[in-house]
Amino acid sequence: MNSITRWFQALGGVSMVFLLGCPADDGQWIAQQAGTTHNLAAVSFVDEQAGWVVGESGTILRTSDGGDQWIALTSGIAVSLMGVDFVNANHGWAVGDMMTILHTADGGETWETQKQETHNAFLAVDFVDERHGWAVGTFSEVFHTTDGGKHWTVQAVPDVGWFSAASFLNTTHGWIGGVRGEIYSTTDGGNTWEPMNVIGFSGVGISIRLTGLSFIDQAHGWASGDDGIIAVTLDAGRLWNFQPNDIDIELTGIELLNVNEGWTVGEKGVLLHTADGGATWKQWKSPTTKTLWSLDFVTPSLGWAVGADGTILRYHAKG
Repeated sequence: MNSITRWFQALGGVSMVFLLGCPADDGQWIAQQAGTTHNLAAVSFVDEQAGWVVGESGTILRTSDGGDQWIALTSGIAVSLMGVDFVNANHGWAVGDMMTILHTADGGETWETQKQETHNAFLAVDFVDERHGWAVGTFSEVFHTTDGGKHWTVQAVPDVGWFSAASFLNTTHGWIGGVRGEIYSTTDGGNTWEPMNVIGFSGVGISIRLTGLSFIDQAHGWASGDDGIIAVTLDAGRLWNFQPNDIDIELTGIELLNVNEGWTVGEKGVLLHTADGGATWKQWKSPTTKTLWSLDFVTPSLGWAVGADGTILRYHAKG
């Protein structure tokens, strides 16, 4: 069983109040037709129309109309892809099993393999422009490029096992999250990494895996993970506040649009929304019970989420 298969199987304090319901004038989530039943692991949009999704068995999908139609692209590989990031309508990267890194310079029409090994896997990738990017996965290093992926260098981080999430603001400031709750930050593009607090532990003392990380500026960031954990920092990650809650499912991805608006997704099709920076979270009516693994918003009123068995959802606010 490869590392990607195990990851798919494994995924299945601010006082946070969870409310049920969906006010009629707030918008809704609807299902879109993906044209595949493969698990979909990650999504990236650059505007209200152009987006890409990646997943199992080298699956890459593209839309040019906001998801009304999704077209399967030829990736040239059969391994599962777990992360995708586009910086504009042409340049994007996809990462996955066997430490695969793919790059396109034409919006996905063609893909080149920039890196591939025989073991381990990349789980997340984050680029801030066409040249500077980082990738993390089932190992304790960070891979970094300054030339669009033509060359990748290893940045050393103390051994914490897997890194499953990355969030960069620019070429200098970024954060990575690990499977034992660790978060590291850099202010020099990854030349040095500073350990932050371990943010969460389960009731039996096992550290909680982080699966989502979202920073909106150099101070404010959010993290999501096992057992419904959501944590927030107001000081660049040095102190994290969270409170265990009645939601005991895994939250697999999180994205904040600003200091107030944000979403997180997880198992059983769960969709949670905050309009006050996480002081309260509202559980949204979901059109699926499938596990959701990733989300991406282009504005507070328009976003997408993807997940198991070819699930693609789109949110559009009314008005």
